[in-house]
Amino acid sequence: MGFFSQLKRDMKGLVSGVFGDKTAPFDERKGGASGESQRGLRPLRVKQIVRETKDAVSMVLEDPTGAPITFEAGQFFTVVRNVEGKEMRRAYSASSAAHEPNEVRLTVKEVAGGQVSPGLVRNLKEGETVLVAGPSGNFTVPGGRKRLVLLGGGSGITPLIGIARTHLKANETIRMELVYGNRSEEDIIFKDALAALAAEHPARFRVRHVLEIESAAASRTGKLDRATVLAELDALEAFADEGSMFFVCGPLGMMDETKAALESRKVALSRIKEERFMSPADSTGAGSDVPQKVEVLVHGDRHEFVVKPGLTILEAAQDAGVDMPFSCTVGGCASCRVRLKSGKVSLGEPNCLDPDEKADGYILACVSKPLGPCVVEVE
Repeated sequence: MGFFSQLKRDMKGLVSGVFGDKTAPFDERKGGASGESQRGLRPLRVKQIVRETKDAVSMVLEDPTGAPITFEAGQFFTVVRNVEGKEMRRAYSASSAAHEPNEVRLTVKEVAGGQVSPGLVRNLKEGETVLVAGPSGNFTVPGGRKRLVLLGGGSGITPLIGIARTHLKANETIRMELVYGNRSEEDIIFKDALAALAAEHPARFRVRHVLEIESAAASRTGKLDRATVLAELDALEAFADEGSMFFVCGPLGMMDETKAALESRKVALSRIKEERFMSPADSTGAGSDVPQKVEVLVHGDRHEFVVKPGLTILEAAQDAGVDMPFSCTVGGCASCRVRLKSGKVSLGEPNCLDPDEKADGYILACVSKPLGPCVVEVE
C-alpha cells in the first residue's frame, strides 16, 4: 500500500497534536491542560464555511488564541465529532496553502450513509468550535522535485490542490499537471480555483478533467480506469521525464487502476505517493467483548490499565492517564507504533505497518484492541 509505506518516513518526530512551531508539540498532558489537550486535541474556530459543490464544503478554521496552524502541503487533520453520544474521528486533508498559517481549510464531501460527513456538510455553522488532532501524514513533496503529476478522483483533490497552491508559489521552477476525474462538471470540487491556478501559472500548471458525463470542460469522457489514465498521461508525456513524481488520491477503485497503469510503465515505487484514508470506526477490529488487562512499558516504567470492550489500547491508555505517543489516531502515521511483547490483539486494517514490522511484533495502539491480556512496549 503505497501511501502507508511512504507515510511512516519522517514521522518519528511528529507526536500528538503538533501545531505551530514543529519543535514545540501542542500536547500539554504533562502540564495539567484541559481535557481536550490531554487527549492531543486542539479546539479551532470555524471562521467560514465555503460551499464547493452541492455535497462538499470547505471549513476554514482558525485558532481563537491567534496561534499559527503549521502543516505541510499534503498533510491531513483528524476531526473529532460527537455523534449520538459516540466520539467519531475522521481524517480530512488541508486544501489551503501551507504558507498561510493563520488558518487551515479542510474540505469535506458528504459520504452517503456516513456518520460524520453529513453533519459537517449540512449543519456546521460559522463560529462553532471543532476539535482536531494533527497534522499527520507524509503525502508531501520531497525537496528537489521539478515535475509533479497529480492524479485525483472526487474528494481526492483536497491534498492535491493544497500541494499545487503551496508549491506553485514556493518554487518558481516546479511544473505540475493534474488529471482529475469526476462524474459530471457539477461535481468538480475547486473547479474555479483550479482554472484560476492554471491561468496564473500557464507554463507550469495544466489541468485535464476526465468526466463520466460528456462536457465541454472534459479533456476525455469516461472513468479514470487503467486505459484512461494511460491515455491521459501519454497526452501529457508524463512518462518521458524520469524525474517526475506521481501523487495519487481518490476512491480506492480509481487508485488501484492508476497504480496498475503506473506499474505497467515500470514507474518505480519511489516515484509514486498514494493517499488512502479509512474510518477508524470501520477499520478497527471488534476486539474482546470483556475487559482486558494491558501492561505498557514506557522507558522502563510499567503501567497497568484495563481496556473496556470497544476501546483501543491508545484510548484506554488516555483514559488511564498513561502518556503514549500518537498523532493521527487513524492508523496512518505510525506515531503510536508499539511492540506487542505478549498476548494477541485485533489490529485494524488497512494501516501503515509493512509486513516486516508486523512479523516483528509491531502494532499500532490507535487501531488495536486486545483479545486477551497483553503487554506492549513503547520503544
